[in-house]
Amino acid sequence: MIKKTLKYLFYTVLLSILTALLWAFSTPLWRHWVSYPRFEKQVSEFQKLRKEPMSLTRFNTYRGVMHAHSYLSHDSEGTLFDIIPAAKNDGIDFVFLTDHPRGNIDTIPKGYHGNYEGVLIESGSEKQGFDCWPLDSTIIDWKINKDTIAKNIVSNGGIIFYAHTEEPHNWGNPDYQGMEIYNFHTDTKDESLPPHIFNFIVNGNKFRPWALREFFDEQTVILARWDSLNRKRKIVGFSAADTHENQSFRARYLKDGRIQWVGPNAHVLDTMEVKFWNKWLFSEPDQSGWVFKWMIDTYMEGYNYITNYVLANTLSVPSLAENMKKGHLYTAFKSLGDAKGFMYYARNQNDSIVGILGDSVKIGQVKTLNAVSPLPGQFRLIHDGKIVNISSDDSFEYSWTEPVEKGAYRIEMRIKPTGEYVPWLYSNPIYIY
Repeated sequence: MIKKTLKYLFYTVLLSILTALLWAFSTPLWRHWVSYPRFEKQVSEFQKLRKEPMSLTRFNTYRGVMHAHSYLSHDSEGTLFDIIPAAKNDGIDFVFLTDHPRGNIDTIPKGYHGNYEGVLIESGSEKQGFDCWPLDSTIIDWKINKDTIAKNIVSNGGIIFYAHTEEPHNWGNPDYQGMEIYNFHTDTKDESLPPHIFNFIVNGNKFRPWALREFFDEQTVILARWDSLNRKRKIVGFSAADTHENQSFRARYLKDGRIQWVGPNAHVLDTMEVKFWNKWLFSEPDQSGWVFKWMIDTYMEGYNYITNYVLANTLSVPSLAENMKKGHLYTAFKSLGDAKGFMYYARNQNDSIVGILGDSVKIGQVKTLNAVSPLPGQFRLIHDGKIVNISSDDSFEYSWTEPVEKGAYRIEMRIKPTGEYVPWLYSNPIYIY
């Protein structure tokens, strides 16, 4: 009787485990064999609709990553062997790093700083809620009052933007110049991780971009806060890839011949001898020394997932920084379609361009607000947080039927690569005063 009971319990437990595994992997497997191949084909077909708009200004458009991490951060192992190939593959012109300081005294520049194989890298810091790029040689004492830090950096020509804007900040501080309107890490915080882990086990190699896309939720609360702040003064909006390439399991040889395992957030998990039973896991070391890698996030997918586009004269730190501060910037989900070529501008009564995104224009000088896009989609004109016009095409024009109202006017674009509109692009406002 006891043997029958134990046997029954064994098969019951086994059946429960198999049922749970089948349930856990059913959706990822469906995505692998059906959803993601179809989605990839649809996106590829949609991108064939791309048309290069005519250049309307003297500016060049540079693709860039802002808020990213390298080996200098405690939770990253990224080196140039990882960063540069990813940037070049994704068409990224510049990377503005924001490495976590290891202490309260922060020396700038630090780590990578300069032009590497055509990719411009500027060093900066993320600490106390700031994305900070001093743009000059300096030492930051993070023990002092954070508002004083912001004032000092801005007064010396640097950039202070608020990071992780889902968290509390001193929104009345007069010195910060911008804020993240999308951050990938922020987007993951409301997710249940097990389903994503199962999805990456099945789809992490072949369909990583679309597996990452499963995290997406439009940041409506943050966008509403941005609109509210822009009613009072210019606050530049940008996106944060927040890429560490650290959600992974990796292994490397130590000098004594043992293997060191490194897990998420670059934490060392274990050190072990190489034996016959684990040796099959390891390949020849790559350029960074890794003999085993299982990755969820990578620089290559992170840089391509959400991208900033800065309108500037030259690919140089002074030119990029000047135009970032002016708000000559828009951001888009590049994995859905490259947004280079988009332009948002204001025309006067003579049909001359009197301002572009980020600019302030006198109320009497504006006749229409216009935009052009390399991909067709739905343009949404948002005035001080309210949608005032929706138009679907590859270009947009808005004129007032009533007297022009002052305020901040920005463009959102949604595209339809798979049959329904999804958020794609956010421009900085044109300010009419």
